[in-house]
Amino acid sequence: MTSTARIIALSQLIASETAKMDSSLGSRNLPTPSLDEDALQTIPIPDELTDIKAARLAVIEACPELKDLMTGPKELLRFKWTDYASVKAVLRLKLDKSFYVGQSTSFEAMSGFSGLKVMNVRRIVRHAIINHHFFKEDTSGVVTHSALTAALAGSESMRNSLIVELDEFWPAAVKMADAMEKWPDSEENNETGLSLANSSNKSMFDIFAEEPARGEPFGRYFSQDKTADGLLENYPWADKTTMADVGGSHGSAAIRIAERFPHMRCYVQDLRDTVAEGAARLPAGLQDRVIFEEHDFFTDQTITADVYCFKSIFHNWADKYSSHPYARSQEGGKNHNPRAYLARAGKPDHGRCSPSHVSAASYDEPSKVQQADNINNRNLDVGMLQLLNAQQREMHEWPELFRRAHPGYRYLGARQPAGAIRWIVEADWQGPE
Repeated sequence: MTSTARIIALSQLIASETAKMDSSLGSRNLPTPSLDEDALQTIPIPDELTDIKAARLAVIEACPELKDLMTGPKELLRFKWTDYASVKAVLRLKLDKSFYVGQSTSFEAMSGFSGLKVMNVRRIVRHAIINHHFFKEDTSGVVTHSALTAALAGSESMRNSLIVELDEFWPAAVKMADAMEKWPDSEENNETGLSLANSSNKSMFDIFAEEPARGEPFGRYFSQDKTADGLLENYPWADKTTMADVGGSHGSAAIRIAERFPHMRCYVQDLRDTVAEGAARLPAGLQDRVIFEEHDFFTDQTITADVYCFKSIFHNWADKYSSHPYARSQEGGKNHNPRAYLARAGKPDHGRCSPSHVSAASYDEPSKVQQADNINNRNLDVGMLQLLNAQQREMHEWPELFRRAHPGYRYLGARQPAGAIRWIVEADWQGPE
């Protein structure tokens, strides 16, 4: 009886919220959602229409639940072990680039482009169509682009992201359970599913550093991060003059801050090759206010700054290592004294340093977030486990992380700016003289 009531409730919600969204789009002469090749890549809902955004999210959350209820436990337990095989083949063979958007092609033409037999091209493409809306075949034997393959054909960054996820992250997921069995509760980043998938005793960072052909797409994957973090509008930059972006990659955050706040001087710290590439990409006119510097955050900080920013850095490291930029630990023969790292960086006496942690690594309890956000959080949490034995952190874990690092740190709290995925987590140094 309960299940019957739930499926009716879900179907009614889907119908009502879908109608609300369709009416809103129609009244503004906005296109209805489509997967045709000329469709918009995102649904054009104006920011001020919060009720329509909520309606869309409600439908997105309700549809999978209704589908699962109608499928039933027995069928749900069947693993789709061929799920992304065709997508990976399409990308590897560049079938999405075998003909232009707006044109059509045939399996024979795709065969000539890829070198595969016509039979195998047909099998791959039809699997991709039915499972992932890759391509369309409205007329038998005539292949056209869908919205998805049109987007891939026109965006190297989107294409690169999908390739990295399938070629690097997916194999790590397959080996994650093996790694957990071999190294129970390990916090080492070279004892992971990714390490096993590469038959290596090295970490993800070291593996990609030694293989530039793989490291370059991986670097582009993370440099394309455009996730809203609310950093510009929700931190008192007007009261600051200097910022050190530790692990700042190619400097996207520092560049945005420097462009918005002309009085700010920003330092970007990362590994040698990364900062060299970032400096080469730096927009003209910022050379004197965005400075790139090679730095390992497991060594003493040398830059004097008002703010030390770690954006999506700590979720790359287990607790054992995440406290090290602050902790007093002699592990590995390195000096991790927090005064040496922050306070002695130009603030030797009563200096108050406020490292602002801007990171997708923070999230609230499941009961306090939307289901879609909860799914994203949990997926990324397990993703960090399979890649690095690292973790996403819930809000209650941050105070303990600072306490573990050193009692001289005061946890200031965390907040999630409106519309942002990431949280701003803050602490300052009030340690002993």
